[in-house]
Amino acid sequence: MRLARIRISLALAAASGVAAAAQAASPSPASASSAVLSDACPAQLPVKQTVSGTIAGWTAQDQQGSYPFTRVAFYPGPPAESSLIVPTVEYQGQTGLHDRWSLPRRPGGYWMTCAYANTTATLARKLADDADYCQADYDGRFMTLVVRHWSCGPRRLVATPLPPRPATKPPAKPPVKRGG
Repeated sequence: MRLARIRISLALAAASGVAAAAQAASPSPASASSAVLSDACPAQLPVKQTVSGTIAGWTAQDQQGSYPFTRVAFYPGPPAESSLIVPTVEYQGQTGLHDRWSLPRRPGGYWMTCAYANTTATLARKLADDADYCQADYDGRFMTLVVRHWSCGPRRLVATPLPPRPATKPPAKPPVKRGG
């Protein structure tokens, strides 16, 4: 039980540290309008995990690795202070899952995170104040969700493909009476 608490604490500390470093390092687009932010997450995230306490009878094995980008998430404020926003629209297409978020204007704007496989470490970034729409398309070839393409910005600038509609049959023609 204690080992599980240490792992959770370690994971949370790593995620918080990376997110805080990303917030401090990246310039925040204050109130400037922007172009579309698209596929901006780094493809790999180098992470060093360190055991933060000692456990009697055990030797700590710190880990270091580079983890691949897999997902984006959006928040109504800094991620550490707010809850994840669920997609407004989600649909399954031939190539995979597609998510869309409509983001109503709000003071303080929105934030996003880039998530990576096999680690809880993330990167966080504030979106431009005029961003009111985001979309993500996931690759359907994998067992877990892996982002193929994502973008955020003003709705008028973000290409918004519509979900595929089921094929409909043309209306049946009334029978033709012949002779009689």
